[in-house]
Amino acid sequence: MTTHDDLAHRIPPPRRSSAGPVDWAALETRIGTGLPSDYKWLVGHYGPGVFDDFLHVLQPTAGHEAIRLEHCIERMNRTLDYLRGGGEEIPFSNDELLPAVLSDNGDTVYWRRWPRDDPERWTVVANEARGTNWVWFDGGLVAFLAAALDGSFPVPIFPEDFPSEEPRFEPYDA
Repeated sequence: MTTHDDLAHRIPPPRRSSAGPVDWAALETRIGTGLPSDYKWLVGHYGPGVFDDFLHVLQPTAGHEAIRLEHCIERMNRTLDYLRGGGEEIPFSNDELLPAVLSDNGDTVYWRRWPRDDPERWTVVANEARGTNWVWFDGGLVAFLAAALDGSFPVPIFPEDFPSEEPRFEPYDA
């Protein structure tokens, strides 16, 4: 079974994704980097919505800028610069981090862009919203979601009641 299968088996995607068409080449040119194929699969199969009433995957064509990938990249870079300016130690440079998922608590799940030119080998790191804790996951975004949602990878910065006993995906209202 692939990680795609693991996630889709545990949490079936909606019958019809509400994701609009994505010009991946144009998006990748604008943000200055390629994106992992598992993310493209995730966007295509699930679209905009929330996993287990808690995790929001950033979207390339979202109507709301709060979850639009490009907007969040800019916002997170400003936030990381602000935190560094205040003396917070962040274990990665901004160039190494690319936001991928936001939690309802304000936590951010990033791709760790290493090696920089090979998105298929990027791993995932998560940072708590109001703290300095970072969690490393040695795998891609879909594998992270599958493991976090089935409980096999407890994410200590997430609430104790996450994941729920029966996690699901809810598409956003159109």
